Amino acid sequence: MVKGLSRRVVMVRYPEAGVFEQALFVVRDDASVTRGVSADEVLAEACRIAQRQTGAKTRKRWPPLAYTLLGAGGVGIAWGVSLLLR
Repeated sequence: MVKGLSRRVVMVRYPEAGVFEQALFVVRDDASVTRGVSADEVLAEACRIAQRQTGAKTRKRWPPLAYTLLGAGGVGIAWGVSLLLR
């Protein structure tokens, strides 16, 4: 339940998520005063919690050079096999 006239809210959007498109976090009133938390820290914490709850995992992509080398290697192997089968 939200009481009072105004609250600080952090909205985290996940456009690639399946069911949910955004998460809302209500920031404690004493977060910046007594805890010394900056706005960047609040946003980072909200993103971390939303990511953990949705099970979204960050995938590291291979660099384009790796895909190029894999493709070239595959073509080289296919070419070599075709020469052996002649």
